[in-house]
Amino acid sequence: MKQSFQILGIITLVVGSFMYTEQVSTASKLSDELLIEIKDKQSNYNREVKEAIIAKNTIIPGINGQKVNVASSYQNMREVGYFNEKLLKYDTVIVKEPLKENKDKFIISGNPSKKQISLMFKVGNNDSINKVISILDKHSIQATFFIESTFLQNNYNLIINLIQKGHTIGNLSHHEDYTHSDFVWMKTIITNAGNQKNNYCYTTQKVKSVLKNCKLQDSYTIIPTKVITQSPFINVKNNLTKGALISLEVNNELNTELENIINYVINKGYKIVPLEKELQE
Repeated sequence: MKQSFQILGIITLVVGSFMYTEQVSTASKLSDELLIEIKDKQSNYNREVKEAIIAKNTIIPGINGQKVNVASSYQNMREVGYFNEKLLKYDTVIVKEPLKENKDKFIISGNPSKKQISLMFKVGNNDSINKVISILDKHSIQATFFIESTFLQNNYNLIINLIQKGHTIGNLSHHEDYTHSDFVWMKTIITNAGNQKNNYCYTTQKVKSVLKNCKLQDSYTIIPTKVITQSPFINVKNNLTKGALISLEVNNELNTELENIINYVINKGYKIVPLEKELQE
């Protein structure tokens, strides 16, 4: 009887050992196949870096790339046992010339590989932007407002609300004088008000003194791709290009045509985004 139990025990041990070995072998095989599959498919998910375009003292921002981290992705998928693109892990590939290291250059456009534009409203001290805001809200559009110090003083709560809603506020200082003390306190208010991380200056000419003073205050300097003061719908239609930074003067004509502009741009497959998003790398 004792010998029978011993034999049975040995048989059980051998069978159990065989089954365990088979399970380990199967798991190992699945793991090897999963690793191979991730390596084979990674090129479908990698994204090449698009480098910044620099010409003399101007820059068009680049776009960071991404590369599949095979080891981290494998660890993620090993638990489920099959390839799942949602479990892929990536390493960011940084552009060689990031914007933050090129504040001594005028930004003249967003990257043309993204089908989006920025509408930038240049606001005078006595202008009302209520109609513009109402139309933007109706279409859930975020835009950019370049304002002067007096407008900020007179409309402080409105501007803070716009920043918190994701709009970008540009800094015109006092009558676009970037040597004026208003420039600094405006920058402080704008960049500390909520979602906006950066400060933006505005000029239509390559004025070196503007660039120098804005850089000293850790600010980016924008030269619009197109400045529009009249016939806004026709001019936007004729100048709609990927990455365009379109400056619009706030007036009655704009109030009348803005909704048509938005509808046209969207129907052409473009996104309308604020500067903060347009210039993201």
